[in-house]
Amino acid sequence: MNDAPEMAPYARHVFFCTGEYCDPEGKAPRLYHQLARQLGELGQYDNPERVKRGLSPCLGVCYGGPLMVVYPEGIWYHHVDEAALRRIVDEHLRDGQPVEELIFHQLEEQQPEQ
Repeated sequence: MNDAPEMAPYARHVFFCTGEYCDPEGKAPRLYHQLARQLGELGQYDNPERVKRGLSPCLGVCYGGPLMVVYPEGIWYHHVDEAALRRIVDEHLRDGQPVEELIFHQLEEQQPEQ
């Protein structure tokens, strides 16, 4: 089939968990919409440094939320609120420096085979 969709380039993909145990107060959808506004040029479709956004009904942790995960780094943030989101956008997504005190998990870096 030759009618495959095309994907614009992007650098990162961010997910918020909306699960009822992780986010019992329903804050994640609001943070998701705030993220769109805060990203500015990083959210533009034709920007190769674009940050894609997504919501997930479950990220498998089920407490400590709202949770947010940033790929490809595999950095997981906990208790994300408006202030934390601003820091994550400014420090991590713009400047490349993860917000260490909000991280509860990070994928191990893969070492290239020699």
